[in-house]
Parts: sequence; structure tokens; C-alpha cells
Amino acid sequence: MFLAYISFLQEKGKSQNTIISYSNDLNSFFDQLHIKPDDFVTAADIRKWIYEMLNPINAKPLAISTINRRLNSLRSFYSWATKTNQLQQNPMSDIQDLKSADDDSEKIMWLTEEEFENLLYIIRKKPVKSRGVNPEEKYRRDRAIIYLLTYAGLRVDELSNLKLTDIDLDLKRIRIVGKGMKVRTVPISNTLLAEIQEWFVFRAEMAKQKTHVEESPYIFYSQRSPKFTVRGIQTMIEGYSLPKKKLTPHMFRHTFCKWMLKATNNDIEKVRRLAGHSNIATTSRYLKDSYSDLADAVDALPKF
Repeated sequence: MFLAYISFLQEKGKSQNTIISYSNDLNSFFDQLHIKPDDFVTAADIRKWIYEMLNPINAKPLAISTINRRLNSLRSFYSWATKTNQLQQNPMSDIQDLKSADDDSEKIMWLTEEEFENLLYIIRKKPVKSRGVNPEEKYRRDRAIIYLLTYAGLRVDELSNLKLTDIDLDLKRIRIVGKGMKVRTVPISNTLLAEIQEWFVFRAEMAKQKTHVEESPYIFYSQRSPKFTVRGIQTMIEGYSLPKKKLTPHMFRHTFCKWMLKATNNDIEKVRRLAGHSNIATTSRYLKDSYSDLADAVDALPKF
């Protein structure tokens, strides 16, 4: 039954990362309840599981966002199981996501303009520790990746899968295959265009020296592979983390949405289309101030 569900996700065009995430969440649920995927489960079982995640005996409570992600994985699984008559009853029917007054602002983190400028300086100056790595090649590649994530709002898997044929420099647009194999087109700003053109010129020089680059259809490659993997990109970005702020690829997508809302005077429909959000409620989260913004506002109170 579990393998049939995984096959269903693959047929729907879910990304490998999404499938792994769903599998991990489901396995965690089955293991902690000591059950099998085709065992009968009640809403009471799930509520007990939620309570245990909020009140663990020997560990820190899980974040609300993590619990809700796990619940979403269960919701998808049991919805499929009942629709395909694998099970008669859906135990998730009455289970709602947990609510928190500020969970959205806690999990959405973006870079300020000052932090972004500081990051570019770090990328330029950070020494290369890996033996045999061309420091200029790494700098140019990493910088181009940062700009594409920030100025086009790509997800990390979208960036990893981006091919040379997906970028049209003449028409200044990027073709992106997103979640569920949905295709969107994002215009290229003049700022991003200059960065992409510089990387393409340098990449062409590298293609003359390295066979795996010459044969690669992808825009970004690694030291030995024609494709820069999702994990490779994540590790690279984490290595540039700022003081007191760990960097993740998705943080640049948050930055794109936040900056774009400011640029469009909070036109969330435009930002929704550019970011490829299926639901406008996802985009509206960026209208909220971050926790640090709220803290700055409190510090600005009159002092007596």
C-alpha cells in the first residue's frame, strides 16, 4: 500500500524532494505509533501523536510549521487511501492544522538589502578550502546562483534542473518547471541579465577546458558532475551563512517575494504569478512583518 502511494506521487509529477519528505513524515508517524500503513487509524490516534510532538518527554517540542507539514503528509496519504478504497475511513477528516499567532513570521526569513550586499562581499573574499577548485570559477558560479535565486525567485530544485535552453536572453525571460510540472515564465531584470550574461561567457570558457561542462545541458555544474545537485547547492549556500543568520536556498525565494511586494506596492497577484504560488494565501504571508521588524518597532518606543 505504501509503495502504491509513492508510485501515485511519482505519477502526479511530485519532485523527488517532496516524495522523500512525505515518506519521512509518514514513516515517523507509523514508527511512533508502532503501526503499519494499512492498519486502522482513528482521529484520536492522530491527536495523541500531535500531543506527543508538542510535549515530548526527552526532547524539544517540534515547531508548529514542522507539525503542520507532517499533518499535511498524512492528509495526502489518507485522502489517497480512501479514494482508492484502500481504507474506508479517513482519520484526517476532522484534523486541522495547528494555529500560532506568529508562526508565519517565524518561519519566513529574508535578507535585507544590507545583508545581501554583505553576502556578495563574503562570496568574493571567502577562501576556497577544497583542493583543486578554481577560486574564480567558484566565485562566478556561486554569485550567479545567488542572483538567480534572489532576482527570479527560483526554488532550489528548479535552479538545479535549469537548462541552458530555459533562458532566453533576447526576450529576457526564464522558463521554469515548478511543482507538479507546472511551467511559469519569469521576466529577467536588467540587473539579473548582466549577471547571467557574465556567467554564460565564463561558462563557455570553462566548457573548452572541461568535458563534463561542455556536455552538460544544465546552467550550473559541480566540480565533477554536469549538474549541480540540490544538496550541493544547499551546502554551498550554508557555507556563506551570515553572522547570526544561517542561509538556506529558500531564504532567497522569500527575499524575492518580499522585495517584489515592495517593488509592486504590495500587488500580491503579480508576486503570486512570478513565484508560482498555487494559492494567493501563500503569497499574502509576505505582507506580515518579520519578528525582527516587530522587535525593531518595540525598541523604537520612546525612552524615559
